[in-house]
Order: sequence, then C-alpha cells, then structure tokens
Amino acid sequence: MSLSLETACRPFLPGGLPYRSATQALEISRRYAGTFLAWPQLPQRSPRERGLIQSMCGFPGAVIDHARGSIHVDRALAARRLDELSMAYLEHDLGYAALTPDDAAGLAELQRQAELFRSAVVLKGQILGPISVAAQLTDEQQRPLIYDQVLFDAIVQFLRLRIAWQEKQLRAVALQTIMCVEEPLLDIIGQPFLPLDWNQAAEQITLVLGGVNGRRAIAAGGAVEWSNILLPPVDLIIADVVSYGHGLVAAAVPLAEFVASGGMVGFGIVPTDDDLLASTQSEILEQRFERLIDTLARAGVNRDQLVRQALIAPTGTLGYSSTETAERVLLLLADLSHALRQRYGFA
Repeated sequence: MSLSLETACRPFLPGGLPYRSATQALEISRRYAGTFLAWPQLPQRSPRERGLIQSMCGFPGAVIDHARGSIHVDRALAARRLDELSMAYLEHDLGYAALTPDDAAGLAELQRQAELFRSAVVLKGQILGPISVAAQLTDEQQRPLIYDQVLFDAIVQFLRLRIAWQEKQLRAVALQTIMCVEEPLLDIIGQPFLPLDWNQAAEQITLVLGGVNGRRAIAAGGAVEWSNILLPPVDLIIADVVSYGHGLVAAAVPLAEFVASGGMVGFGIVPTDDDLLASTQSEILEQRFERLIDTLARAGVNRDQLVRQALIAPTGTLGYSSTETAERVLLLLADLSHALRQRYGFA
C-alpha cells in the first residue's frame, strides 16, 4: 500500500490555486511541493476549471453556461447519449473522458514541461468525487441528480473513466502517482433527506477509485464518519483537522488498523481562511499537530508509524483565494513541514 518513499510529514499541496497563468501556477507548485507535486487547477483562469465543471464537462447531456460559470444536465439530451457512456465504460475507453488544454491548463502545462518534472517522485491528480458531484449537479429543473439512480450511476462511470484518463497522463511523466477523489460534501451522508447511507457512499467512491492503478486518496471536508471510509482501495486520507480533528479521534480503532497496514494520513492543518490565517504561525500549528498525535496515540494509533506516514496539507482548496493568501498558506505549509521533519528526525 505504501509508496516507495516515506511520506514523513512532507508537504501535500492542494490542486486548486488562484493564478490565471498555468506557467506561473506550476512554478509556484514546484517551489513549495517538494516530493509531492499536484497539477494546478485554475478556477480563476476560466469557469471551465471550476471543480464541478472540470469534473463533468463532456458528460452526456452536460450544458455549460460560460457566462454564469455553471453546468447542468439536459435530461432529454442525456437519455440519447447515455448508451455512448455505457459502451465507453465497458470498453474502458479513457479517451471518452479526456480533458482538453482549455479544460485543464495546469495539466497541459505540466505535460508540456514534462522533462522538468520527471525528478518529481510523486505526481498528484484530483477530481471531484461522486457524492459531491451528484449533490451539486442538477437537471434543467434544478433537481440534484443524486436523487436519480440512473444518472447517479452514470456519474460514477464517467468519473471512473476521467480519473483513469488523468492518471494515464501523469504516469507518462512520473512513475509514481496519487489520484485523489475530493469529497467536500461528504458530511451530507446520513441526512434524512438524502437517499444514501454510508455503505452506499463508500461503494460509489470505491467504484470511482477502482479505475486507478496507482495510489488512491480521498480528501473529505466536514464531519466525516472516517470509520466508513478507511477501507480498501484507499491508500491515503486527507482530513481537515483544524475544525474536525475529533472525527479522526472518533475513528481511532479503524485508523490504527489503516496505519498499521501502511495507510497514509494527510493532516489538513494549515488554515486557508483569511481570519484564521492572520493569527497563525508555524509554531502554533506544530503544537496543535503534536497534541492531535498525542491524542491519537493514546487512543491506540501507533505514534511512530503515524508520524512516518503523515503528510501536511492545507484545510482546503486555494483556487478561490487571493494570490497573497495562497502564498502565505504555501509558505506556512513548507515551514511547518520542515519544522516537523526536524522534530521527528526525518530532515
């Protein structure tokens, strides 16, 4: 399960960055990423790079409103094209879900500069996950597709092809990859209005990740029931531990098993909120990290193994932040990672 390289509290960048230039975004990523480099998503460059649109452009019946920066599905058009998706899914036709350079300028720029990045040990790709997509993507009557089982299943099939296509592009540049399913709305599971329980949600996410040959990750926000997510085929979880660290503590027993089997934990501990960021220093975050590690160790997680298999991450995307905020977060991330690696003898 583990990578051939110890994660050892290295920085783990988000995909979203606030730059309009793919070249500049990639340069910034390279400066701060170190071992783990994510291709940059640039939602302020183009509406096509917003998470939902970038994940679902090309889906049967998808209609993009460029002026509003929104996407919906025309049911009549989808009904005529779903067979095409089904055939592509059955034949594992990754080209069906390919992204163009206009859809993902950061990925295209990384491919263009491939020779500069072959020394990157791990390349990270990311996609919005099936639960968050189906909860936000609507039909022309603004009805979320999470309530339509046929279209929900089609979303899962499409995302599986898209993430597999993306992995193929990254593997042409680097031998090691981590493909991350991002689920910022996963905490809606269990709500009485939602026709989906945790077992069903985990099954849908697993189906999407099943298209990935390399390492698989899930990043989730909110009050997540981690005990339901710490299952194969997940190799890495990324959790917001600033506001929701108690969620990891509540899942200490399965987390201990996950870590013991080589599972990696991304600690989203560097805040991306401007107010929190203004009063945050690396020393404060280092103390907060140590307290959380102590708590998890007391709950039964192997402390040394947990730290050795940890990554340090921001609490969320930087795609909609100002460039000043983004660079403050990335600098803080690098400083914290360096301090922790020295503290635990990894540097």
